[in-house]
Amino acid sequence: MMALLGGTALFLMGSGNSRGNGIEQNKEQARAMAAAKAALIAYSVNYVDHYGHNIRGGVGRLPCPSRTRHGSPGLSCSGNSIGYLPTVWNRSGKRIEIDYLERFLGRDFWYAVSSEHRYNPSFNQLNSTSTDQLLAVDAIDDIVAVLIAPGNPVNQQDRATIPVSVVNYLEAENADGDTVFSGHAGNDQVLPIRRSEIMPLIERRVLGYARDWLIEYKREFGFYPYAAMFGDESGDCQSGLLSGALAMQQGACVELAFGEFSSAVVPRSRLLNEIWFATSDWPSFIYYRVDEHCVGGAAPGLCDGVNDPPHALTVEGNPVEVLLVSAGAPIVTIPSGSMQERSNDPGALVHYLDSESLLDGDSAYSFPRLSELSNDQFLVIE
Repeated sequence: MMALLGGTALFLMGSGNSRGNGIEQNKEQARAMAAAKAALIAYSVNYVDHYGHNIRGGVGRLPCPSRTRHGSPGLSCSGNSIGYLPTVWNRSGKRIEIDYLERFLGRDFWYAVSSEHRYNPSFNQLNSTSTDQLLAVDAIDDIVAVLIAPGNPVNQQDRATIPVSVVNYLEAENADGDTVFSGHAGNDQVLPIRRSEIMPLIERRVLGYARDWLIEYKREFGFYPYAAMFGDESGDCQSGLLSGALAMQQGACVELAFGEFSSAVVPRSRLLNEIWFATSDWPSFIYYRVDEHCVGGAAPGLCDGVNDPPHALTVEGNPVEVLLVSAGAPIVTIPSGSMQERSNDPGALVHYLDSESLLDGDSAYSFPRLSELSNDQFLVIE
Protein backbone atom coordinates (compact mmCIF):
# COMPACT_ATOMS: atom_id res chain seq x y z
CA MET A 1 0.00 0.00 0.00
CA MET A 2 2.70 2.51 0.93
CA ALA A 3 4.57 1.96 -2.32
CA LEU A 4 1.42 2.71 -4.27
CA LEU A 5 0.75 5.80 -2.21
CA GLY A 6 4.20 7.12 -2.89
CA GLY A 7 3.87 6.67 -6.62
CA THR A 8 0.36 7.94 -7.11
CA ALA A 9 0.77 11.32 -5.48
CA LEU A 10 3.20 12.39 -8.18
CA PHE A 11 0.39 12.51 -10.74
CA LEU A 12 -1.78 14.97 -8.80
CA MET A 13 -2.85 17.88 -10.95
CA GLY A 14 -4.52 21.14 -10.02
CA SER A 15 -3.91 24.56 -8.57
CA GLY A 16 -5.91 24.35 -5.34
CA ASN A 17 -5.78 26.98 -2.61
CA SER A 18 -2.28 28.16 -1.75
CA ARG A 19 -3.18 30.58 1.06
CA GLY A 20 -2.95 30.05 4.81
CA ASN A 21 -4.22 26.72 6.00
CA GLY A 22 -5.13 25.82 2.43
CA ILE A 23 -1.66 24.37 1.91
CA GLU A 24 -2.07 21.89 4.76
CA GLN A 25 -5.63 21.13 3.69
CA ASN A 26 -4.42 20.37 0.19
CA LYS A 27 -1.73 18.07 1.58
CA GLU A 28 -4.39 16.17 3.52
CA GLN A 29 -6.55 16.05 0.42
CA ALA A 30 -3.67 14.78 -1.70
CA ARG A 31 -2.99 12.00 0.82
CA ALA A 32 -6.65 11.03 0.84
CA MET A 33 -6.78 10.99 -2.96
CA ALA A 34 -3.60 8.90 -3.15
CA ALA A 35 -5.06 6.44 -0.63
CA ALA A 36 -8.27 6.20 -2.65
CA LYS A 37 -6.29 5.63 -5.84
CA ALA A 38 -4.23 2.85 -4.26
CA ALA A 39 -7.40 1.24 -2.91
CA LEU A 40 -9.11 1.41 -6.32
CA ILE A 41 -6.10 -0.25 -7.95
CA ALA A 42 -6.12 -3.00 -5.33
CA TYR A 43 -9.88 -3.45 -5.81
CA SER A 44 -9.41 -3.79 -9.57
CA VAL A 45 -6.54 -6.27 -9.37
CA ASN A 46 -8.38 -8.39 -6.79
CA TYR A 47 -11.86 -8.04 -8.29
CA VAL A 48 -12.29 -11.79 -8.79
CA ASP A 49 -11.30 -12.47 -5.17
CA HIS A 50 -14.01 -10.07 -4.02
CA TYR A 51 -16.83 -11.38 -6.19
CA GLY A 52 -15.94 -14.90 -7.40
CA HIS A 53 -14.63 -16.58 -10.54
CA ASN A 54 -18.02 -17.04 -12.14
CA ILE A 55 -18.52 -13.36 -12.81
CA ARG A 56 -18.32 -12.13 -16.37
CA GLY A 57 -16.07 -9.12 -15.83
CA GLY A 58 -12.95 -10.64 -14.30
CA VAL A 59 -9.70 -9.02 -13.16
CA GLY A 60 -9.34 -5.30 -13.83
CA ARG A 61 -12.87 -4.06 -13.18
CA LEU A 62 -13.77 -0.94 -11.20
CA PRO A 63 -17.06 0.15 -9.61
CA CYS A 64 -19.42 2.67 -11.16
CA PRO A 65 -19.71 6.11 -9.55
CA SER A 66 -22.23 6.68 -6.77
CA ARG A 67 -25.12 9.09 -7.12
CA THR A 68 -24.92 10.06 -3.44
CA ARG A 69 -22.17 10.97 -0.98
CA HIS A 70 -20.52 7.79 0.35
CA GLY A 71 -23.26 5.75 -1.28
CA SER A 72 -23.19 2.42 -3.07
CA PRO A 73 -21.87 2.27 -6.65
CA GLY A 74 -24.35 2.64 -9.47
CA LEU A 75 -25.64 -0.67 -10.76
CA SER A 76 -24.33 0.29 -14.21
CA CYS A 77 -22.69 3.27 -15.87
CA SER A 78 -21.65 4.66 -19.22
CA GLY A 79 -18.19 5.87 -20.18
CA ASN A 80 -19.09 9.49 -19.51
CA SER A 81 -20.76 8.90 -16.13
CA ILE A 82 -19.37 10.95 -13.28
CA GLY A 83 -20.45 10.89 -9.67
CA TYR A 84 -19.17 10.48 -6.15
CA LEU A 85 -16.45 8.02 -5.19
CA PRO A 86 -18.53 5.06 -3.96
CA THR A 87 -18.44 2.97 -0.82
CA VAL A 88 -18.17 -0.69 -1.85
CA TRP A 89 -18.62 -4.10 -0.23
CA ASN A 90 -17.45 -7.56 -1.21
CA ARG A 91 -19.83 -10.49 -1.72
CA SER A 92 -19.69 -11.41 1.98
CA GLY A 93 -20.86 -7.93 2.98
CA LYS A 94 -17.52 -6.60 4.23
CA ARG A 95 -16.76 -3.01 3.31
CA ILE A 96 -13.75 -2.53 1.04
CA GLU A 97 -11.97 0.59 2.24
CA ILE A 98 -11.76 2.74 -0.88
CA ASP A 99 -13.02 6.01 0.58
CA TYR A 100 -11.97 5.70 4.23
CA LEU A 101 -9.66 8.76 4.31
CA GLU A 102 -12.13 10.76 2.28
CA ARG A 103 -14.83 10.02 4.88
CA PHE A 104 -12.42 10.62 7.79
CA LEU A 105 -11.43 14.05 6.47
CA GLY A 106 -14.95 15.00 5.42
CA ARG A 107 -14.05 15.30 1.73
CA ASP A 108 -16.28 14.66 -1.26
CA PHE A 109 -14.32 13.19 -4.16
CA TRP A 110 -15.83 12.90 -7.60
CA TYR A 111 -15.00 9.91 -9.72
CA ALA A 112 -15.32 8.62 -13.28
CA VAL A 113 -14.38 5.22 -14.73
CA SER A 114 -13.75 4.25 -18.35
CA SER A 115 -16.11 1.93 -20.21
CA GLU A 116 -13.15 -0.41 -20.67
CA HIS A 117 -12.82 -1.10 -16.95
CA ARG A 118 -16.31 -0.55 -15.51
CA TYR A 119 -17.88 -3.50 -13.73
CA ASN A 120 -21.26 -3.23 -15.43
CA PRO A 121 -21.93 -3.61 -18.26
CA SER A 122 -18.85 -5.77 -18.79
CA PHE A 123 -19.40 -7.50 -22.11
CA ASN A 124 -16.09 -6.21 -23.47
CA GLN A 125 -12.86 -8.19 -23.36
CA LEU A 126 -10.42 -6.70 -20.87
CA ASN A 127 -6.83 -7.75 -21.47
CA SER A 128 -3.37 -6.40 -22.28
CA THR A 129 -4.37 -4.83 -25.61
CA SER A 130 -7.95 -3.63 -25.05
CA THR A 131 -7.62 0.17 -25.07
CA ASP A 132 -10.58 1.43 -27.10
CA GLN A 133 -12.73 3.05 -24.42
CA LEU A 134 -10.43 4.93 -22.06
CA LEU A 135 -10.60 8.41 -20.57
CA ALA A 136 -8.20 11.31 -21.12
CA VAL A 137 -6.73 13.95 -18.82
CA ASP A 138 -5.24 16.81 -20.80
CA ALA A 139 -2.70 15.17 -23.16
CA ILE A 140 -2.71 11.81 -21.32
CA ASP A 141 -5.08 9.41 -23.05
CA ASP A 142 -4.55 6.07 -21.28
CA ILE A 143 -6.72 6.86 -18.26
CA VAL A 144 -8.66 4.02 -16.62
CA ALA A 145 -10.36 6.19 -13.98
CA VAL A 146 -10.05 9.66 -12.53
CA LEU A 147 -10.51 11.13 -9.05
CA ILE A 148 -11.41 14.81 -8.72
CA ALA A 149 -11.46 16.87 -5.53
CA PRO A 150 -13.48 20.08 -5.93
CA GLY A 151 -12.11 23.30 -4.49
CA ASN A 152 -14.13 26.04 -2.82
CA PRO A 153 -17.24 27.20 -4.71
CA VAL A 154 -16.54 29.62 -7.57
CA ASN A 155 -18.63 31.47 -10.16
CA GLN A 156 -21.86 31.26 -8.17
CA GLN A 157 -21.70 27.51 -7.67
CA ASP A 158 -24.53 26.53 -5.29
CA ARG A 159 -23.85 23.27 -3.49
CA ALA A 160 -27.06 23.39 -1.47
CA THR A 161 -29.23 22.62 -4.49
CA ILE A 162 -31.08 19.31 -4.80
CA PRO A 163 -30.54 17.20 -6.83
CA VAL A 164 -26.76 17.47 -6.78
CA SER A 165 -25.27 18.75 -10.03
CA VAL A 166 -21.66 18.30 -11.08
CA VAL A 167 -21.47 21.89 -12.37
CA ASN A 168 -21.83 23.14 -8.79
CA TYR A 169 -18.67 21.28 -7.79
CA LEU A 170 -16.37 20.98 -10.79
CA GLU A 171 -15.39 23.39 -13.54
CA ALA A 172 -14.87 23.50 -17.30
CA GLU A 173 -13.64 20.19 -18.82
CA ASN A 174 -14.39 18.32 -15.62
CA ALA A 175 -18.09 19.23 -15.61
CA ASP A 176 -19.09 18.94 -19.28
CA GLY A 177 -20.18 15.29 -19.28
CA ASP A 178 -17.66 13.84 -21.73
CA THR A 179 -14.68 11.50 -21.29
CA VAL A 180 -11.99 14.22 -21.31
CA PHE A 181 -10.86 15.85 -18.06
CA SER A 182 -8.28 18.46 -17.13
CA GLY A 183 -5.91 19.12 -14.29
CA HIS A 184 -6.10 22.83 -15.08
CA ALA A 185 -9.85 23.37 -14.75
CA GLY A 186 -10.61 25.99 -12.10
CA ASN A 187 -9.58 24.90 -8.62
CA ASP A 188 -10.24 21.17 -9.09
CA GLN A 189 -7.53 18.73 -8.07
CA VAL A 190 -7.31 15.73 -10.40
CA LEU A 191 -5.65 12.36 -9.83
CA PRO A 192 -5.82 9.87 -12.73
CA ILE A 193 -5.27 6.12 -12.71
CA ARG A 194 -3.30 5.30 -15.84
CA ARG A 195 -3.54 2.01 -17.68
CA SER A 196 0.27 1.83 -17.72
CA GLU A 197 0.18 1.82 -13.89
CA ILE A 198 -2.51 -0.80 -13.41
CA MET A 199 -2.09 -3.26 -16.30
CA PRO A 200 1.23 -4.83 -15.16
CA LEU A 201 -0.45 -5.59 -11.81
CA ILE A 202 -3.50 -7.05 -13.57
CA GLU A 203 -1.30 -9.22 -15.79
CA ARG A 204 0.61 -10.45 -12.76
CA ARG A 205 -2.64 -11.37 -11.01
CA VAL A 206 -3.91 -13.27 -14.05
CA LEU A 207 -0.63 -15.21 -14.16
CA GLY A 208 -1.19 -16.08 -10.51
CA TYR A 209 -4.60 -17.53 -11.26
CA ALA A 210 -3.20 -19.58 -14.16
CA ARG A 211 -0.47 -20.93 -11.88
CA ASP A 212 -3.03 -21.84 -9.19
CA TRP A 213 -5.18 -23.71 -11.73
CA LEU A 214 -2.16 -25.60 -13.08
CA ILE A 215 -1.21 -26.63 -9.55
CA GLU A 216 -4.76 -27.91 -9.04
CA TYR A 217 -4.59 -29.76 -12.36
CA LYS A 218 -1.41 -31.54 -11.32
CA ARG A 219 -2.85 -32.30 -7.89
CA GLU A 220 -5.79 -33.97 -9.63
CA PHE A 221 -3.93 -35.94 -12.32
CA GLY A 222 -0.27 -36.09 -11.25
CA PHE A 223 0.99 -34.17 -14.29
CA TYR A 224 0.48 -30.93 -16.23
CA PRO A 225 -1.42 -30.52 -19.52
CA TYR A 226 0.16 -30.22 -22.95
CA ALA A 227 0.14 -26.86 -24.72
CA ALA A 228 -1.64 -25.39 -27.72
CA MET A 229 0.21 -23.68 -30.56
CA PHE A 230 0.87 -20.09 -29.52
CA GLY A 231 -1.24 -17.79 -31.68
CA ASP A 232 -3.65 -20.55 -32.72
CA GLU A 233 -7.12 -19.06 -32.23
CA SER A 234 -8.69 -22.50 -31.81
CA GLY A 235 -6.76 -23.13 -28.59
CA ASP A 236 -6.65 -26.86 -29.41
CA CYS A 237 -4.36 -29.00 -27.27
CA GLN A 238 -1.45 -30.55 -29.23
CA SER A 239 -0.28 -33.91 -27.89
CA GLY A 240 3.42 -33.81 -26.96
CA LEU A 241 3.70 -30.00 -27.22
CA LEU A 242 5.68 -28.66 -24.25
CA SER A 243 5.54 -24.94 -25.04
CA GLY A 244 2.96 -22.57 -26.43
CA ALA A 245 -0.38 -21.35 -25.12
CA LEU A 246 -2.59 -22.78 -22.41
CA ALA A 247 -4.86 -25.13 -24.37
CA MET A 248 -8.53 -24.26 -23.94
CA GLN A 249 -9.94 -27.09 -26.10
CA GLN A 250 -9.29 -30.84 -26.08
CA GLY A 251 -7.97 -30.98 -29.63
CA ALA A 252 -5.79 -34.03 -30.33
CA CYS A 253 -4.79 -34.64 -26.71
CA VAL A 254 -5.73 -37.76 -24.77
CA GLU A 255 -5.12 -35.97 -21.49
CA LEU A 256 -7.60 -33.30 -20.41
CA ALA A 257 -6.85 -29.84 -21.83
CA PHE A 258 -6.20 -26.98 -19.42
CA GLY A 259 -9.40 -25.19 -20.43
CA GLU A 260 -11.55 -28.29 -19.97
CA PHE A 261 -10.42 -28.69 -16.37
CA SER A 262 -13.02 -28.36 -13.62
CA SER A 263 -12.29 -28.55 -9.90
CA ALA A 264 -13.16 -27.16 -6.52
CA VAL A 265 -10.72 -24.30 -7.13
CA VAL A 266 -13.21 -22.96 -9.69
CA PRO A 267 -16.46 -22.21 -7.81
CA ARG A 268 -19.51 -24.27 -8.79
CA SER A 269 -17.26 -26.51 -10.91
CA ARG A 270 -17.39 -24.07 -13.81
CA LEU A 271 -14.94 -24.87 -16.58
CA LEU A 272 -12.07 -22.49 -17.21
CA ASN A 273 -13.23 -21.91 -20.79
CA GLU A 274 -16.56 -20.57 -19.52
CA ILE A 275 -15.36 -17.82 -17.16
CA TRP A 276 -13.72 -14.42 -17.48
CA PHE A 277 -10.28 -15.94 -18.16
CA ALA A 278 -11.38 -17.24 -21.56
CA THR A 279 -13.98 -14.61 -22.43
CA SER A 280 -11.36 -11.86 -22.08
CA ASP A 281 -8.94 -13.95 -24.20
CA TRP A 282 -6.21 -14.09 -21.54
CA PRO A 283 -4.83 -17.41 -22.93
CA SER A 284 -3.61 -15.45 -25.96
CA PHE A 285 -1.34 -13.40 -23.70
CA ILE A 286 0.23 -16.20 -21.63
CA TYR A 287 3.18 -18.28 -22.84
CA TYR A 288 3.28 -21.71 -21.20
CA ARG A 289 6.35 -23.97 -20.93
CA VAL A 290 6.32 -27.31 -19.06
CA ASP A 291 9.20 -29.67 -18.29
CA GLU A 292 9.26 -32.89 -20.30
CA HIS A 293 9.16 -35.02 -17.12
CA CYS A 294 5.97 -33.35 -15.88
CA VAL A 295 3.41 -34.17 -18.59
CA GLY A 296 1.03 -37.07 -19.06
CA GLY A 297 3.25 -38.85 -21.58
CA ALA A 298 6.18 -39.07 -19.16
CA ALA A 299 6.83 -42.09 -16.98
CA PRO A 300 5.03 -41.91 -13.60
CA GLY A 301 6.99 -40.63 -10.63
CA LEU A 302 9.32 -38.27 -12.53
CA CYS A 303 7.63 -35.08 -11.30
CA ASP A 304 6.28 -35.88 -7.86
CA GLY A 305 9.01 -34.19 -5.83
CA VAL A 306 10.50 -37.49 -4.67
CA ASN A 307 13.88 -38.33 -6.23
CA ASP A 308 12.92 -36.55 -9.46
CA PRO A 309 15.51 -36.55 -12.26
CA PRO A 310 17.00 -33.12 -13.02
CA HIS A 311 14.52 -30.93 -14.85
CA ALA A 312 15.71 -29.67 -18.22
CA LEU A 313 13.57 -26.56 -17.77
CA THR A 314 15.45 -23.94 -15.74
CA VAL A 315 15.01 -20.28 -14.81
CA GLU A 316 18.14 -18.45 -13.67
CA GLY A 317 19.80 -21.87 -13.44
CA ASN A 318 17.19 -23.28 -11.06
CA PRO A 319 15.08 -26.28 -12.18
CA VAL A 320 11.34 -25.61 -12.47
CA GLU A 321 8.32 -27.65 -13.49
CA VAL A 322 6.44 -24.86 -15.29
CA LEU A 323 7.21 -21.40 -16.63
CA LEU A 324 4.41 -18.90 -17.32
CA VAL A 325 5.06 -15.62 -19.12
CA SER A 326 2.66 -12.71 -19.54
CA ALA A 327 3.31 -11.26 -22.99
CA GLY A 328 1.82 -7.84 -22.26
CA ALA A 329 0.82 -5.31 -24.89
CA PRO A 330 2.75 -5.01 -28.18
CA ILE A 331 5.87 -2.84 -27.89
CA VAL A 332 9.04 -2.12 -29.85
CA THR A 333 11.60 -4.80 -28.91
CA ILE A 334 15.20 -5.56 -29.82
CA PRO A 335 14.42 -9.07 -31.17
CA SER A 336 11.55 -7.84 -33.36
CA GLY A 337 13.37 -4.70 -34.46
CA SER A 338 10.06 -2.83 -34.64
CA MET A 339 6.61 -2.67 -33.12
CA GLN A 340 5.26 -6.16 -32.50
CA GLU A 341 2.51 -6.98 -35.03
CA ARG A 342 0.38 -9.73 -33.58
CA SER A 343 -2.53 -9.46 -35.98
CA ASN A 344 -0.28 -9.85 -39.02
CA ASP A 345 1.83 -12.78 -37.78
CA PRO A 346 0.06 -14.43 -34.84
CA GLY A 347 2.26 -17.53 -34.77
CA ALA A 348 5.64 -15.83 -34.41
CA LEU A 349 6.84 -15.66 -30.80
CA VAL A 350 8.97 -12.62 -31.57
CA HIS A 351 5.71 -10.66 -31.83
CA TYR A 352 4.68 -11.71 -28.31
CA LEU A 353 7.81 -12.21 -26.22
CA ASP A 354 10.49 -9.59 -25.75
CA SER A 355 13.67 -11.16 -24.36
CA GLU A 356 16.26 -13.30 -26.11
CA SER A 357 16.17 -16.00 -23.43
CA LEU A 358 12.55 -16.72 -24.36
CA LEU A 359 13.26 -16.92 -28.07
CA ASP A 360 16.52 -18.86 -28.42
CA GLY A 361 14.84 -22.28 -28.49
CA ASP A 362 16.50 -23.90 -25.48
CA SER A 363 15.13 -24.73 -22.02
CA ALA A 364 17.21 -22.27 -19.99
CA TYR A 365 15.50 -18.96 -19.25
CA SER A 366 16.38 -15.75 -17.46
CA PHE A 367 14.02 -13.35 -15.72
CA PRO A 368 13.33 -10.35 -17.97
CA ARG A 369 13.89 -6.84 -16.68
CA LEU A 370 10.84 -4.64 -17.14
CA SER A 371 11.73 -1.67 -19.31
CA GLU A 372 10.59 0.23 -22.39
CA LEU A 373 11.92 -2.69 -24.44
CA SER A 374 10.38 -5.52 -22.41
CA ASN A 375 7.08 -5.93 -20.59
CA ASP A 376 7.25 -9.73 -20.15
CA GLN A 377 6.56 -11.04 -16.63
CA PHE A 378 7.44 -14.52 -15.29
CA LEU A 379 5.85 -16.88 -12.80
CA VAL A 380 7.15 -20.39 -12.16
CA ILE A 381 6.05 -23.61 -10.48
CA GLU A 382 9.07 -25.21 -8.83
